[in-house]
Amino acid sequence: MNLFARFMFILLAALRGQSSRDPLEPTRIGLRVWMTDHAFAPTVPLHRIRSYTDLATINSVIRIGLGRLIRRNGWLPIIQAESIRQTGALRFPQKFEVVTSIVGWQDNYVCYVHEVFAGRERVAVSSMLARIIGRKGSAVAISGIAEDLGAPEQSPEITPQFQAMIAESERGRSHSGETNRPA
Repeated sequence: MNLFARFMFILLAALRGQSSRDPLEPTRIGLRVWMTDHAFAPTVPLHRIRSYTDLATINSVIRIGLGRLIRRNGWLPIIQAESIRQTGALRFPQKFEVVTSIVGWQDNYVCYVHEVFAGRERVAVSSMLARIIGRKGSAVAISGIAEDLGAPEQSPEITPQFQAMIAESERGRSHSGETNRPA
């Protein structure tokens, strides 16, 4: 129940809030650790941090204007992979912030970095790879979307970590027989 409540709060705040003029500008969400986030653990577990990064992605997609393009075109965003490195802990009733940045794109992949901060301490970093799929299952090229949003034509340099994530995703797609390429 608490995840749904947070989802509604983030969704409504993003829809009512100010849009970002630059899609590469970081977006932020501020949250507080709820007692139910711990379950039986002394600190917030990794799967809950993944939930926070999902909420931050939704916030970013709406604030940069990508949400309206997805809705208008009937596209489906898909998180392909996520790698989280936890360097600290979150505990009830701590406040924290998730800062989300798009750090690059290639073909039909978008590379996100989420940094989770409690005060000035960075407690986790997530590297997330996402794709956008068209109505008939075809991949949607990110370069055209970036242009529509006012991002530079060329992606910033993609780190080796994201290059490896893209290569792994492509291997998985080729093994599954998926042949749809970017439109």
